[in-house]
Amino acid sequence: MPTCQQCGYKWGWIEAFFKMFTFKKKLRCSSCDSSQYVSKKTRMLLSLFIFISLLIVPLISYGVPKGYVLAFEIAAYALVIILMPFIYKLSNKDEQMW
Repeated sequence: MPTCQQCGYKWGWIEAFFKMFTFKKKLRCSSCDSSQYVSKKTRMLLSLFIFISLLIVPLISYGVPKGYVLAFEIAAYALVIILMPFIYKLSNKDEQMW
């Protein structure tokens, strides 16, 4: 679970899940109100999960029924969304991606 780098407050799953979908660069700690950022390593890992799940789509050209591919894609995205709060790591500063 994400932990505030300023005060050490450990966010709960529900709190992290809802803050994930604010699409803001800065996340505010509920305890100390300091600005926190998603770490560079976490952003790279999450983008890798999305990319890997997209690699399944070309299986349609190998004769795998579209229903199976669609069901797998939906299950993969749901799993990633559920596990995202466990993967999140926070940083005190905004780290550049490149």
